[in-house]
Formats: sequence, C-alpha cells, structure tokens
Amino acid sequence: MAPLEPWEKVLVKPEFFSGVHGKIACVACHKGNQEATNKDSAHVGLVADPTEDAQTYCAGCHTNIVEHFNKSVHLNQNGYFTLFKARAGRSIKDDPNLMQHFKNDCGQCHTTCGQCHVSRPTSTKGGFIMGHSFRKTPDMINNCTACHGSRVGEEYLGQREGYRPDVHWVPGGKRCEFCHKDAELHGTGIESDTRYDVPNTPRCEDCHQDKAAANIYHTVHWKDLQCEVCHSQDYKSCNSCHAGAGGLAEPSYISFKIGKNPIKSARHPKDYVVLRHIPISRDTYAAWGVPDLPHYNSLPTWKYSTPHNIQRWTTRTDTTGSGGNCALKCHSTKEFFLREADVAPEELEANRNVIVPADVPPKP
Repeated sequence: MAPLEPWEKVLVKPEFFSGVHGKIACVACHKGNQEATNKDSAHVGLVADPTEDAQTYCAGCHTNIVEHFNKSVHLNQNGYFTLFKARAGRSIKDDPNLMQHFKNDCGQCHTTCGQCHVSRPTSTKGGFIMGHSFRKTPDMINNCTACHGSRVGEEYLGQREGYRPDVHWVPGGKRCEFCHKDAELHGTGIESDTRYDVPNTPRCEDCHQDKAAANIYHTVHWKDLQCEVCHSQDYKSCNSCHAGAGGLAEPSYISFKIGKNPIKSARHPKDYVVLRHIPISRDTYAAWGVPDLPHYNSLPTWKYSTPHNIQRWTTRTDTTGSGGNCALKCHSTKEFFLREADVAPEELEANRNVIVPADVPPKP
C-alpha cells in the first residue's frame, strides 16, 4: 500500500462540512483548545481518534451498533486471548505485564469505528481516506486489506505471482462487504471466543446452496467436504513465530493440506476442511516471560482455514490432461491429505484430531 503524503493524512476537505458529521464542532469530538491561536496550543488535550471511546462519542446516534461492536472480535480480539489461554493455561487479561506486551506487539491490530469509516488503520500509519469524510462502507484497499493483506488481500486480488485472483473478484469484482456484512463485522451483541464462532460468518452455501446437485462431485461430497477443499488454490502456511522483535523464524511457504475439521459444529459441519499451519511454537512468547506453553498440545497447529483464492477449476477439480481425475488425485495418491509424515514430531500430539488416517479416503 502506497504511503500517504503528510498533508493527505490531515487535510479536511471542504466536502466534509456538508455531511452530518461536518455539522458537529471539531472540539465536540477531538477536544483541544478552540481559543488557541497556534497549533501547539490548540492541540493540548487533543483526542486523535475519538472513536476509541465509541460509547462516549458515537453511541448517541449509533446506539445499537456501538453496543454490539463493544463485544465484537474486531474490537476486543477475543480470538487471540482465547487461544493463548488454552495453550498457556493463564489469561493475558489477568496479567498487567502480559497485557502490556500484547498491546505493544499485537494489540495495534484491533480497530475502531474511525479506522474503518474515516481513516486508514493505525497499524498502517493512519491518515484520512477522503479528507475526514465518513464512509458508510469501508474502503476495501485502505481499510479491509490494509489489515487483512498478507494472505486474504493478496490472494483475493491475485497479487501473488503465479496465482489467479479469486473468482468472486474477477470478473464480478465483489468487494469484501458482499460476503462480510455489517452484522458480522459490527458484532451481534454476543461475545464470541474466536472469529469462526461469530454469528453470521459467511459460508459458500449461503449463496450456492442450489449447487448441491450440480454435478456428480457435488452430489457425492456436498455433505462431507468444505467447498474450499476442491475450489481453493494452494495456500500460505507459516511456522514458528516469536513475539517481540523475533517475528517468523522461517519464511512462509505455499502448501495445500486437507484434514479433519477441528471446529466441527452446526455452523461448520463438514468432516474435511482446508488446513494451514499457523505461526506458533512452544517458545513463541518467550520474550513476554512465558518460556513454554504447557498446554501446547491442546490445540492443533494445523488450523481450520477459509482461503480467499477460490477458482472453479483448481488442481483438485481439473479432471483433464496429465493431472488425471479426482479419483487419482485424492483417492489413489491421496497427496493432499494431512498425514503423520507431514507433521513435525513435536506437534503430532497437538494435531491428532486433524490428521487423516492412511486408509482415508478409500480407493474408488
């Protein structure tokens, strides 16, 4: 993403004043000293992003949205806390030292109302998108993929060399909000443990239920295979990551593995799903004073995934040419399934529930 010029970050365009928010005095939201005659004095007590306190500054007009957003994973990042507690056996929220480390290293990724509807996120250095004008629908590039860019953004837009854009982007050009509605992003007032627990998370079947019997492959596999198993291109995995200044211990890599569903539920009922290796290791949080994760094996390191690189024809659906047919690729060679041999020895116990036994799937 190209950086904004300094003046672009702060310029309030005249069009802003014709909107509803432009009728509100600057100090009503941003505080500061309106009697001052120079910038330094005017900015004493300045509140740069009033929407960090949405209850005070936004709830008066947007009551239900703010009430729900206070419990959304976009704001509270519950997924991170849930998974850390499961592996570490202790809560980040209950330890001021851990909470400070979290805020320094990871907490900048949470968002506020303004960082979706007015400016770029703080994690991408901020700056107005349209001269302080409020946008009802966030900008896909400046807001959505500014945070969700390293996998979701580059895959969906076809920015990874050798890969095609997601079929929903080309030729249809569907933007993030086509699938991810405001009821999901703002939250529903129910606090969820992870992002896949959020009500209204989109599923392929929401739009494509009529395709259940579109061909023999759908008829056979509709109930047991996640759609992405066949229709995703290969996907990015990461291994050991270290909090603090460490980062990834080794580069990310492209793979494709199908495994047993680790979060099987009424909302995610398929037996087999796409998995990606996540950037975790036993000493990920050593810099935070947590040298080991005593319950490391309580969660798989190969995680349920929903790639944003969908194509009708992929390595798994192309039944023409030298690649052979689905029976050869999945039922004979079985090359795409996560087996014990694909898992590091120290992570076998953590992934027992997602590893596919050697005799599955059966030969045709």
